[in-house]
Amino acid sequence: MATGTGRIIFCMLLALCSRLIVQARQQEEALPATLESEVENEAAGTDVVPEDDADWQRLHAWSKHRIQLNEADEATLQSLGLLTPLEISNLLQYRQLLGDLLSIYELQAVPGFEPEVIQRILPYVRVGNDLEPHYRLQDYFRKGDHVFLLRYGRPLEKAKGYLRIDSTPPHYSGSPDKVFMRYRYSFPRYTSWGITMEKDAGESFFTGAQKRGFDFYSAHLFIQHYGKIKALALGDFTINMGQGLLNWQAQANGKGGAVMQVKREGEILRPYTSAGEYYFYRGAAVTLQQHAFQLTAFASLRKLDGTIQEVDTLMDELTASALISTGYHRSPQEIAKRASLQQISSGGNICYHARRWQVGGNVLFHQLTPPLQKKQAPYNQFEFNGKQLLSASIDYAGSWKNVHLFGEAAMSDNGKPALVQGLLTSVAPAVDMALVYRYYDKGYQSLYAKGFGDNYRTINESGLYTAVTVKMNTHLQVDAFADIFHFPWLKYRANAPSGGKELLLRATYTPDKRKALLVQYKYRQSAENTLLPGNPVKVLSDITSTHIRIQWNMTMNKQLETKTRLERSSYQTVSGAQQGWMIYQDASYRFKCIPFSINARVAYFFTGSYDTRIYAYERSVLYENAVSMLYGRGWQYYLNVKWKINRQLSCWFRFHQTVYPGVSSIGSSWDAIEGDRKTMFQFQALHSF
Repeated sequence: MATGTGRIIFCMLLALCSRLIVQARQQEEALPATLESEVENEAAGTDVVPEDDADWQRLHAWSKHRIQLNEADEATLQSLGLLTPLEISNLLQYRQLLGDLLSIYELQAVPGFEPEVIQRILPYVRVGNDLEPHYRLQDYFRKGDHVFLLRYGRPLEKAKGYLRIDSTPPHYSGSPDKVFMRYRYSFPRYTSWGITMEKDAGESFFTGAQKRGFDFYSAHLFIQHYGKIKALALGDFTINMGQGLLNWQAQANGKGGAVMQVKREGEILRPYTSAGEYYFYRGAAVTLQQHAFQLTAFASLRKLDGTIQEVDTLMDELTASALISTGYHRSPQEIAKRASLQQISSGGNICYHARRWQVGGNVLFHQLTPPLQKKQAPYNQFEFNGKQLLSASIDYAGSWKNVHLFGEAAMSDNGKPALVQGLLTSVAPAVDMALVYRYYDKGYQSLYAKGFGDNYRTINESGLYTAVTVKMNTHLQVDAFADIFHFPWLKYRANAPSGGKELLLRATYTPDKRKALLVQYKYRQSAENTLLPGNPVKVLSDITSTHIRIQWNMTMNKQLETKTRLERSSYQTVSGAQQGWMIYQDASYRFKCIPFSINARVAYFFTGSYDTRIYAYERSVLYENAVSMLYGRGWQYYLNVKWKINRQLSCWFRFHQTVYPGVSSIGSSWDAIEGDRKTMFQFQALHSF
């Protein structure tokens, strides 16, 4: 069956009898469910919706220039972000033992490639026997796609910061309009260049502090696979080393429903094309490849926002008491903090590959002018202060039979360590397991680390994460994780060492290719400062929170899809318990005879307080991450319309409103809105040529 007529007949039978693999419709406006979950989890952990859309752009590019599975190496398969290391290992081993795939349907014979996995990657891969083309340098700049994107958004109600009070001018210097523009040329695996521009709501535009127009500009030139140059970046780029203990500026998986996706993967050097104004470098970088060795080096000079204070008037000595990553420059106070620090960064990585194993060394250096000197408090006394920060690490990854190991050990120049060690294995044909241990010293120092853990900061934490995925049968899959963590020093909302645990159990039932039922239970126990009755001093006490989610997805036909979600949350302390719940109904419809598609949501929520808030990912315009944080009592609804004018030009229109019955104002401080509703309108145009 491995070769010849028998294998061809086998592939034909798979194609004929398979009713589980469906040729997935390329819905470029829909983010894959696993990435939706990661965006939702990051927003829940940081209360900030991530602006990084690089993964989404990469998938869109792969849908036009599909990955050839018979030629793809491990790095290319990792770049998808949709396969676990075990699934990649199984595919490479299958290809090594049996040769090239003869059909896309042969993926069903690869261990671990269940129909859900195949359907997930189907829009981005292909199978064929065509040879890898040899491109000249001029081809790099002719065979790609040009994309121009314009996005405009504006709230219909004006917040307090935009209002003039008597003779006092508005607090925000600009209009509530938000404008985003991006031009990018992309030829996946070979070339990318472009420019990104953004004006946030409240920022000036060609006036005041922004006389050059947009508040944020970003540009890059990126070339890959040219001779010994594996990657070359000029302008803005990101560096992603090891397991994120030293430096990781791309999106990183946390604890979520995709319980096996716990490893940091991807190219070390990537172009930066998003609107976020903090997690990137600006300068030059190169990755060189010579046989089994790979070398990356970079240098960067950037201006950062910060709070500057004068410590010595006579000597004109300045320090920065805080680094600011929001990117907002709306008020005179925010404008004064703009580009007030200079950051020089440099570093590199050297990596050795041997079969399915690799080991690398990383070094990173930062210099800040003026130096950082945070206001001392018990919880931050071990954090970085000063002018220079030097750190280094060693990382490795490799597969042996059905086991994949990975890890990184890092140390900052104060001698404090950080360590993460992970294992992924298939303990049975239908059972996968993951183990991740981490230890991040309370004194470990880094600026751009994103190690796996309970916190989104790689500091002051130790813990053990265990996960399992069980494929009960062709219709039912159960995912679960248990994470036990400890914080050896003080942290936000905890004025003493503390710890806790988090558990998740998720069952996904797919009775057929058109329906899917998800039931998820999430439990978290930790400790926080609590003000008890009759006690004027907050004390550390246990708090527990639970979230129960039920979701039903249904594809009625080629035009209509629906999704229903019901979620209940609870939050319990020694002072009492609070509860909340949310229900929403989504519907998507694609018209047959006209180039329109629509999707809409109606949601109702009722929560006791901010502590029982519920996060829900939203469908929005292409490339925009949107997550609602729902608390209080109210209704939320939105309508998205896509008009595909022709093969090159598409437009999106979005109307979004949240109504809080019975309230007189929404929000706080300068973002407070008078009334009981908050409304947003968006327009987006995308031209490809």
